[in-house]
Amino acid sequence: MLQEDATNVRVFRDDDDGYLAWIADHSDGHVINIARSLWPGDARVHRADCRTISGQIPRGALWTGPYVKVCAEHPAELEQWANNRLGEQVRLCGSCHPARSDTGSASRNRAERATDTSVPAGRALVHVGNGVVEAWADDYIRYEVKHRPPWQEQLRTEIRMHCERLKPSAGQVLHAVFFGDKRANADVENVLLYCFGSFATAGSNGIRFEHGAGVPLTAGGDAYPFCYRYALAPRSGTFADWRQGRTLASFDWTDLGAFTGEKIAAQVWLALSRGQAEVAEQVRAPDTPFAVRVEVRPPREHQKVLGNLVKGVFDGVISAFQAHTDTTVLPEVGERIAKVVGAIPTEIDQHLLDRHRAVLGDVSRLVSPYGKGVQWNPADHWCVAGELLRAEPIDSHWAIKGEIVELHRWSPTPQPPPTTRA
Repeated sequence: MLQEDATNVRVFRDDDDGYLAWIADHSDGHVINIARSLWPGDARVHRADCRTISGQIPRGALWTGPYVKVCAEHPAELEQWANNRLGEQVRLCGSCHPARSDTGSASRNRAERATDTSVPAGRALVHVGNGVVEAWADDYIRYEVKHRPPWQEQLRTEIRMHCERLKPSAGQVLHAVFFGDKRANADVENVLLYCFGSFATAGSNGIRFEHGAGVPLTAGGDAYPFCYRYALAPRSGTFADWRQGRTLASFDWTDLGAFTGEKIAAQVWLALSRGQAEVAEQVRAPDTPFAVRVEVRPPREHQKVLGNLVKGVFDGVISAFQAHTDTTVLPEVGERIAKVVGAIPTEIDQHLLDRHRAVLGDVSRLVSPYGKGVQWNPADHWCVAGELLRAEPIDSHWAIKGEIVELHRWSPTPQPPPTTRA
C-alpha cells in the first residue's frame, strides 16, 4: 500500500489483502479502478461497496494486479488525486452511480457530452470529453465503403469529427483501442485507424493501438458488442490490456533513406534485413499475440503524416522477421522488389528466404505479384497491439528503431512454451 502525497488517498498495487481490508473498513469510501500504467481512458470511480470491484474473484486473479486501486473516504480527495496525477477527472461507474451516470464525474468538463446517433439499422452512442472519444455500436464499422451501411457511415463521420479536435501536448500520443470480437484475418490497425483517416493532428507525436479486453459498458451501464476509444495518453505509457512477454526481435537506429510512394514496406523490410538485429533463440509460440513497438525519426521539415505510415512500416517490420517459402513466385517478386528499391534480385531472394531471423515464423507467400508491383502479405493477424512514436530529427534521412515482443492478457492463464526454430 502506498500513501499519495499529504492526502488520505491510498494506492494499492499487488496488495489484495490490504485493499480488501481497506474497503471493509471504509464501506462508504470511494475507489478509482485504473490500469497500472495510470491510463485514465477506461478508469472509473466506484463506491467502495460496488460489486464490480469487490466480492469473489476468479481463482488466481488479483484485484490489485493489472488494475490498481486508488482509495479515499471522500470523492473530493480522489478528484484532487486525479487532477494532480492524471491531469483530468475520472468518469463514474455506471453501476454504482446510476443517478449521475448521465453526467459522469461531478467535476467533468462542460464541453463533455454524449450524443445518441441511433438509427433504425443499428444502435450507436458517441461520448466525448477530457481528451477522450468513445463510440459504442451494435456492429463494427466496415472498412470498405460498399459494405458500410448508412448508420455506420454516420457514426464514422462523427468519430472522425471529434478525433480531429484532439490536440496532443508535446508529451502526449494518440492511444486507440478496439473492443469486441475481431475477425481472425482483420488487422487491428485497419479497424482502428485506416477505416477513419490519418489522425494527422491527434497522432502527430505518435500512435499507440491495441485490441482491448472485453467491451466496457457505457457511462449509463448499457452494453454494446463493440466499442472504439481514442484518447490522448502519455508518450511513456503502455498498453492497457496486455502485459509484455519475451522480446522476439530488436533493432537499433537503422537508416531508411527517403520514403517514396508505395515503397515504404519494401524499404523498411530491406533496411532491417540488411541491418543488425537481435533475435530470440526460440520462435514465437503458435497463436501467441505480439506487438510491434517502433520509433520513427523523420528528416528535418518532413511533411508526411505519421498515421499514414503505420501500415507500411508495420508490414515492413513484421515481414523482416518472417520467411517466404513459395519459390514459384520468387523470381518474379524478386525482380519487382529489386527494381523498386534499387537492389540486386539475388539479394532480395536471399533475404526473403532467410529463416535465421524468422522469429515470427514462415509464410507461404510473404510477398506476391500484384498488378505491376507486389503486395506484402505478412502473417500479422496476431499483432494485437503496436505503437509508432515520433523521434526528433537529426538529419535529412528517415530512420527507425524498435522491437517485437510477445504479449499476454492480464490473466493467470498459463502460456504455451515457445517452439524451437528449425
